[in-house]
Amino acid sequence: MKRFLPFVIIIVLLGAAAAWFILQKQHGTFEKEENAFAVADKKDITKVILVDADNKRIELTQAKGVWMVNNKYAAREDLVVSLFDVLARVTTLCPVPRAGHDYVVRSLLEKHVKVEVYSNNSKDPEQVYYVGGPTADGNGTYMLRVIDGTPDTRPYITYIPGVKGYLTPRYLTDEEMWRNRVVFKYTPENIKSLTLEYTGDEQKSFTLNRISKDSFSLLPLDQKFTINQAYQQRYVRDYLGFYSSISIETFDNTNPAKDSTIHTTPYCIFTITGTDGVVNRLNMFYMPINRRSKMPFDTKGNAMTYDVDRYYAAINNDKDFAVVQYYVFGKLLRSYEDFFFKPGSTGKK
Repeated sequence: MKRFLPFVIIIVLLGAAAAWFILQKQHGTFEKEENAFAVADKKDITKVILVDADNKRIELTQAKGVWMVNNKYAAREDLVVSLFDVLARVTTLCPVPRAGHDYVVRSLLEKHVKVEVYSNNSKDPEQVYYVGGPTADGNGTYMLRVIDGTPDTRPYITYIPGVKGYLTPRYLTDEEMWRNRVVFKYTPENIKSLTLEYTGDEQKSFTLNRISKDSFSLLPLDQKFTINQAYQQRYVRDYLGFYSSISIETFDNTNPAKDSTIHTTPYCIFTITGTDGVVNRLNMFYMPINRRSKMPFDTKGNAMTYDVDRYYAAINNDKDFAVVQYYVFGKLLRSYEDFFFKPGSTGKK
């Protein structure tokens, strides 16, 4: 019987610990710890500051109802939603075990994101904490609170209930990644004029100009290609409807080919003038075949020169270089005659 005594003692101790845990939670102590890193209400958030160990800084603030990145660019809505979700729902699982305390603290000092969350336009942050890396199983995230300007004595393991994976990727500090990627966001009603110029095929190029509330004139860029019959206003309106939300795939400003590409002749040029008078121009360039290209050869086995799925683009008055997908932009690449005939057909409509 004596040999079983140690096991009995362990079981009793575990039971006592479990009972203490339940009582503490019932009295609200642990519940407070669970919400130690979360903001009370994400709707009250007015500013968020993220700074990583390399001093890369992201400051999110609102301007006229739009979240801005570092007071320069509109922020991606999906990233704002993702970040605010974790700011409100982050939950404490438990303190870091004593055995791993020193290692986790060292890791947090070497690589972290410091988070400051401000609510209701307060000058003082509602939450300040450091976000570290993942736990060994990849489902927990190490975090360390800052209380009254001083780091807490012990880091915690955190998570979002019902969500697998660690939380660090939601605290992005890359400014380019935060930038809104929408380049065209128009309704037919707020377009004054639109020109699409194919530099290698003037017969396809056209311009649309508003002539009344519900109609546009259609002209080829070169009058010798004029089609002397009535075009379809409904085709025009359907086409302009495609511009409601068009995004680039990614910014590519560090690409060494940026400057040389921008100074070559584009494949096509979009020029849109809004009813507010603001001109938005996008130059689209062929992208040479590269390691990401899905179709390096044509159906006959010949090597392709250009990527058929992606193009380069110059936007924001050539200040930014980007990658765009044919899957997104293909529907915009119509020709002058498409407004007279069904796209792809040769007969009249």
